[in-house]
Amino acid sequence: MASQAPSGYRWGLRAVIALQCLLILAFIYRGLSAPGPFGPRLPAVQGETLWLESHGAFHQFDAAGRRLQQIPLGELKISDSPTSLQFTQAHVAWVHDESRVVRCDLPQRQCLPVELAGLDTRRGYRWVRVSDDESEIVVSDASGHRVLVYRRDPITARYALARTEAQGMRFPNQTLQVGDALWVANTNRHQIVQLRTGPDGKSVGQQHAIAHPDLRPGRAFPFAMAQDPRGQLWVLVASVDMQNADLLMMSPQLQPERVIPLAAKQDPNAIALFQQHMLITDMSNFLVRRLDLHGRVLAPFGDADFQAELATARNQATWSRRMPTLLLGSVAVLMLVALWLAWKAGELRQLQGTAWRTDPDDAPQDETAPAPMTTATTTAQDAAPATLADGPLPIPPGRVTMVKALPGSTRTRRRLLLATSALALGVMGALLYWIWPMFYQHDCAPGKACPMWLPYGLAVLALVPAIAPLALWRRLKALESIRIGTDGQQVQARVGNKRYQAPAHQVTCTRQQLLIGLGVVPLRLNGQALFDEALLRRDFIHRLPQMQMHNSPWSAGLLGHWWKNGGWQGRALVFGFGALCVLLAWLMVGLLVLRGLSAWLATLL
Repeated sequence: MASQAPSGYRWGLRAVIALQCLLILAFIYRGLSAPGPFGPRLPAVQGETLWLESHGAFHQFDAAGRRLQQIPLGELKISDSPTSLQFTQAHVAWVHDESRVVRCDLPQRQCLPVELAGLDTRRGYRWVRVSDDESEIVVSDASGHRVLVYRRDPITARYALARTEAQGMRFPNQTLQVGDALWVANTNRHQIVQLRTGPDGKSVGQQHAIAHPDLRPGRAFPFAMAQDPRGQLWVLVASVDMQNADLLMMSPQLQPERVIPLAAKQDPNAIALFQQHMLITDMSNFLVRRLDLHGRVLAPFGDADFQAELATARNQATWSRRMPTLLLGSVAVLMLVALWLAWKAGELRQLQGTAWRTDPDDAPQDETAPAPMTTATTTAQDAAPATLADGPLPIPPGRVTMVKALPGSTRTRRRLLLATSALALGVMGALLYWIWPMFYQHDCAPGKACPMWLPYGLAVLALVPAIAPLALWRRLKALESIRIGTDGQQVQARVGNKRYQAPAHQVTCTRQQLLIGLGVVPLRLNGQALFDEALLRRDFIHRLPQMQMHNSPWSAGLLGHWWKNGGWQGRALVFGFGALCVLLAWLMVGLLVLRGLSAWLATLL
């Protein structure tokens, strides 16, 4: 049973490594597919009721905040992240979802896309407003830096593009129809724009800046607005990450008047006037803030059942945000388990070097290594047989023996590299396809357009997954051409087009590599042998008692070899490595000190 124990530990090690890979894939999948904030958002007033979207459903409330009904988004066959909601009738909702504008008949649970020419098929943020008679649709196309106005043909009932408002627009956000004027939150220009159609049919725009001294630093991006009965405009002004907004009140002439402070950390999505109250949906904190028309904060909107559901959804979101930390922590714990299993299975002993010379029969063998396919070659044509019944024959001094890397020893790794490179190239291409509109004709800073070379630079950068693996593939292929020879005094190696030579007493051998001067000749690749290790031990290691054998499972002996046998270049490398470690340690200590000082100052202020 004792002889089977290392094999059992080795299988356990493989299982732990497989589980680690699954956790890493889960971490990547969570990063790519995790939903954004799914708290309350998109308030829409319809008659005496209010609709909003939260935790995967549309909810309807009466004037007292009691929920009347809820409709899961799955029943309407729309995603869990629509970007606009409006009602034109009691049972008809207009939603922007997955780059489409859809008209939903709620009693029938049916949503049909509306054909609108000129809209990009890429998923993006858009704010859609529809007239009460559904004859006009206004689409604020943020990624395209334009506002599109569509009108319905009375005969065909199709919507045609009537005009495009693009001049001066930079990430136009939510819109508001006030009389004959269309108000647009021109986010990256830090202004509210009033658009009116002149007698000649052309639009005339008036810009109104939202600057106010009471806005917190960095709050300069208006994105949502609502008008109260007095004609005042309430504007949500966010930071550059579109969170932690301030509430700015503007006069009927759109002059900034005062700032109403909100919570220090919040993530509002929209603002709506309902029953003489302003409602602000906070996605991250999972509540609907309610303010009176004087700016005083009241109790959150919604009945007890809705508040309980929000609390549950808030807990789910909290655990979802903790998931990456839990996954990485689990990977770290499994790494400790894998280290213990590797020690019990004898894998760590493979890092030692002296075991090759002192007790070759007990040296651990790699079960996954290819079968021996090569023999040692000598300069004598009448070489004696390699072994006798009582053991190997000694090789006379002066005779040159050479060992060659096993052909096909990197074949599996090269195939996996090509497969993963193709997958990475496909993923980068898909990401580039979706990211391109974010930089092409976009703002890289407030009021500053991105340079034209940036999107094309990203396209060139996307080729790295194809170029870098190609060089690595060539490197792996070159490892199969390694030749190592000795005459008992000198050591010579060839790796591809590079040659290394030195006296044997200046050469360091570890289980993983052969160190000759500043050169490194791999003997194993990630634990898999590149050579027939029996021949390597017999025809190379046993012939060189003067060769240094590094005996530590925790270090490859590279720094020590460079210091002793690398000349001034090797010592310079050791000094440089030490200086880099000291610099990194100093930076980490400095960051911790600065963090402590900032926390202390925050408590004082």
